[in-house]
Amino acid sequence: MQDGGYFGPESATWKIEREAIVLLAGARAVLMQLAHPLVAAGVSAHSRYMQDPLGRADSTFMLSLMLAFGSTSTARQAARTINRLHTHVYGTLPENAGDYASGTFYRARDAKLMLWVHATLVDSILLVYSLFIGPLSVEEQEQYYQETKRLARLLGLSAADMPATVEDLRQYVHEMVYSNQLAATPQAREIARAVLFPPIPDALRPLMHLHLQLTCALLPQPVREIYGLDWDNKRQLLFELATIGMRQVIPRLPISLRVLPITRKMMNRGKTNSTRSNVTLHWWQKVPSRASHLRLRQIGRARIGPTQ
Repeated sequence: MQDGGYFGPESATWKIEREAIVLLAGARAVLMQLAHPLVAAGVSAHSRYMQDPLGRADSTFMLSLMLAFGSTSTARQAARTINRLHTHVYGTLPENAGDYASGTFYRARDAKLMLWVHATLVDSILLVYSLFIGPLSVEEQEQYYQETKRLARLLGLSAADMPATVEDLRQYVHEMVYSNQLAATPQAREIARAVLFPPIPDALRPLMHLHLQLTCALLPQPVREIYGLDWDNKRQLLFELATIGMRQVIPRLPISLRVLPITRKMMNRGKTNSTRSNVTLHWWQKVPSRASHLRLRQIGRARIGPTQ
């Protein structure tokens, strides 16, 4: 039985999300999500970002792979895991922030919060792809957004909850960015530091500073201001020159250098005939790292917050 999941080889999702460079969208999306006070409160109270930021990121990454490149049953399994964990994420805002008063109730399964999480991820992925790989046609962007709606529905959003078109989605993100619904909170800034500077060997610290600069470049200015991140015209010019160079280089690299091994293996599995149990139960055996293997087995026990 051939099962490419909800998308498959001809989809815009496989074309876009297979590119390893798209992982740069992750930090931008997370920081935009955390700029919403209710999302930040939920992550702070219920996520393991502060205790294990790398493990939390790894769990989220693996679940994302399952959703995008796994079989239909694998994607549903990942969605059930996310939905089950989010059932327990609720509470109240500890202090006034933006439009929200202290004591405002939040829950991860709230449609408005889920839409913000979904929209920031889609917006970030499309931005990173266009900057570092090349432009997508209007039709490709629309196709990608419509495909993401399938997974959003698995995670609890209805069609009525989501903007109709990709341009409507961008307008929604723009309006949120320039509204009082996003605001600086101590929780957001604390988690942002863990996202941008996770505990890694000192020798790799320069990579984290590069990651910080790239994330700053990708963020809208109001969100930079929420986190107190500096940016100026000189840095913007250097970033624009760098993206021009990367667009010349990355598309010309062999696909083996552009796509992560685990992503390639899941895509190849989706292209070949395999049984349902083969796809859903054993795909993680191809993960090269034992640490990653163990973390995957812990996904069902780990509590993750509103951002996925």
